[in-house]
Amino acid sequence: MAAISVRFRGLRRIAATALTLDVIGSFVACGYGVYTLGTGSYPLGLAFVCGGAAALFLGVLIYCHVVLTHKFASNSYRAYEAMLDLVELLRREADYSHTIAENITLSDWAKKIVYREKDYEFLRDTIHGAIVRQDWEATEHLIRELDQEFGYRDEAERFRQEVERARKATREEQLAAALARFDKVCAARRWEQARRESERLQALFPDDERIADLHRELDLRRQQYKRHLLNEYSQAVRLHDVDRAHQLLFELDGYLAPNEAAALKESARGVFKARLLQMGVQFSMAVSDKQYRGAIEVGQQLVREFPNSRYAREITSMMPALRHRLLKEAGHDGPPDDQ
Repeated sequence: MAAISVRFRGLRRIAATALTLDVIGSFVACGYGVYTLGTGSYPLGLAFVCGGAAALFLGVLIYCHVVLTHKFASNSYRAYEAMLDLVELLRREADYSHTIAENITLSDWAKKIVYREKDYEFLRDTIHGAIVRQDWEATEHLIRELDQEFGYRDEAERFRQEVERARKATREEQLAAALARFDKVCAARRWEQARRESERLQALFPDDERIADLHRELDLRRQQYKRHLLNEYSQAVRLHDVDRAHQLLFELDGYLAPNEAAALKESARGVFKARLLQMGVQFSMAVSDKQYRGAIEVGQQLVREFPNSRYAREITSMMPALRHRLLKEAGHDGPPDDQ
């Protein structure tokens, strides 16, 4: 049997209590009617027996109706919950598809510009790892790549000086530098990189207690930051700061376990709904004030974040006209831009 939604359990208890009282009253009436029939008062006795039977039948009928109605409402509510989950999943898939489409349409030159910073960060982390491992040959090769491929000559020179200091450093100084590097990565909340750093350090310094505790330290810092985000989210919800709550939800997505995410589901839906309504109002006000550029920016953001909403469909249909008005306002007469 399907579980009863929490919001309907009170009504079911009231219906069950009413049925119990009806059954007791019906049996009392029938019993009194039978007793009256035995004393020779046939009309009165028959009236009580028929009334008790009718009350019992009516009570059972009403209770069955309540049960069926509540089952239908409960099933409808679960279907609504499933639909909201599906809408959220489609929204995320649309965001991923949009990102993939943007990456596909980039030219090779544009991709090089976009990924240059990521490649640079990765190369820096690799150089730091090579210094910690005291792999001087690999370090020199990577520094040359930084100098010649990326053109960061000052950065390369700084790394060469760091390598020189590391070669002259004692074991304790190497440990202090490695732990400082680990703290810096954790402070930047680059948890996966911090995990790789801790694994490298454990392989290099297997007997040091400070290094052995790094994985626990990493878990502790990550949990502390997650609690910080949850507190910030609760405060944002309490203060009705929709933008802040919306931003925190996306950041929390990478930290929450499935049971924790389920606990925030109702709150998150409220935030997303408020965010959608807020952006819809911003769009409408911008259009009313003839702020077409602002309306287009808000509309595009709304369509990206809520692609399956009614607002998104309406705004998408209005975009060509808004772009055309923006062009006319700028002094360019031309057909609407459908892109």
